[in-house]
Amino acid sequence: MFQAFCRAFFTCYCPLRVVGQRQLPSSPFIICSNHTSHIDSAVLMTASGLPFSAFAMLGASDYFFAPWRTRFVVSRFMNVIPIDRQAQHKSLGRSLAMCEEFLQRMHGNLILYPEGTRSCGGELQTFKKGAGLFAVELGVPVVPAHIEGAHRILAKGRLMPRPGPVTVRFGEPITFKSNQFDPRLGRGPRRAAVELLEQRIRALSGGPSAGDQIGPPEELVEEEQATVSASAVFERDRNTRSHGRSRVLEQASRRG
Repeated sequence: MFQAFCRAFFTCYCPLRVVGQRQLPSSPFIICSNHTSHIDSAVLMTASGLPFSAFAMLGASDYFFAPWRTRFVVSRFMNVIPIDRQAQHKSLGRSLAMCEEFLQRMHGNLILYPEGTRSCGGELQTFKKGAGLFAVELGVPVVPAHIEGAHRILAKGRLMPRPGPVTVRFGEPITFKSNQFDPRLGRGPRRAAVELLEQRIRALSGGPSAGDQIGPPEELVEEEQATVSASAVFERDRNTRSHGRSRVLEQASRRG
């Protein structure tokens, strides 16, 4: 019922435009998106064209699970996996295990908001480093996405949605190579994964012009999936920084 309501809502009241739907790979996968409104998850699930039951989202434990009324209502409409805002190692491990079970055993898909909370003005906030843990360690394709217009429909602090258009842009999937068995790299690959995702989502926020693709999946152009090693990105960035420091020292020695 909720899925049918959302499809009608994003057809009649808030027209939904989808760009790059064919970028979505076969399940399981993760959608990483900006976050400005409570309607974001409904927008992404509707834009995917897949059943809502095929998705779960990470939600703050204190917001979605502590008040029993909120927990009761939300559980009727979507799958939510709890995560602590001030996540410690054990609680992160539990959340990661629940995500892995949903992705692999249920063959579902995960919605992840790397900003950690909704943006008030619609601008993209700095990504939390913990997002890299899920992106790298879960070992499934990660699809960057950008939602435009949701904050104007139901901004943070508002209770009633207002009519208006909303656009979802899906980017090229990324498959990060997990480095969980390489202790030498520490948190580097996760940090690199977060930086790469932030770059990709910021690029999507520019988006194509209004005259570009709109419409059903068969009209979209499918692009080849990319595989990215987060450790390679980390090593490249580290080498770049090291090279920069060497040049500074060399210039200083010449002046001396």
